[in-house]
Amino acid sequence: DAVAQDLAALSPDLVALQEVEKDIPRSRSQDQAGHLGRALDMEWSFAGSFSVDEGEHGIAVLSRFPILDATILELPQSSGRWPRVALEVLVDGPHGPIRFVAVHLARPWGWPLSNTRARLQQIDTLLDSLEAGPPAPTIVAGDFNSLPISAEGWKMSRHFDHAWHPARDGWATSFPLAAIGWPAGAVKIDHVYHDSDWRSHGTWVAPQGASDHRPVLAELSLK
Repeated sequence: DAVAQDLAALSPDLVALQEVEKDIPRSRSQDQAGHLGRALDMEWSFAGSFSVDEGEHGIAVLSRFPILDATILELPQSSGRWPRVALEVLVDGPHGPIRFVAVHLARPWGWPLSNTRARLQQIDTLLDSLEAGPPAPTIVAGDFNSLPISAEGWKMSRHFDHAWHPARDGWATSFPLAAIGWPAGAVKIDHVYHDSDWRSHGTWVAPQGASDHRPVLAELSLK
């Protein structure tokens, strides 16, 4: 309910959600994506990445527009823990179909820049899938577990534009390191990328709410 209140205050059209649970006893066996969708009067799609007890843990998309189709893409694993998927939805936007992709790439182990090879492999798989799919204005959003100026950011920027322009938007961090036991500091690891069909009018980071990450917002319009 607190997450729903945070999102309602932001009034988004499309939302990429990470660490979403469905039918898991530890989270009261809720369908969390469905709960949020109903609370916000938005459509939703859920993609489980691994099983926990009788349920699934994964990612989800919320959409103000009708969801026409949803595809789950399995991403390469770096270890047996936390398998990763990407969730691609095709929505019926006000000016035609929009492809919106939610991701949650492999987490670092220890130092925040570790496990880079796994994330690069996951990005390669994602880019190959998007290139093979039908053309539509595309947005890729979520927790990349990497900095914007990084090998992962460079690989994404060869195919997509970053909605964040530092000279315009400033350097707004999205994840406080205290959440993983560090004494201080924060990093920018949650990103919104878009293809050349879109124009970015600005990005910003909302205040800390119910999540351990701060929501990252981007205002985009079709060219």
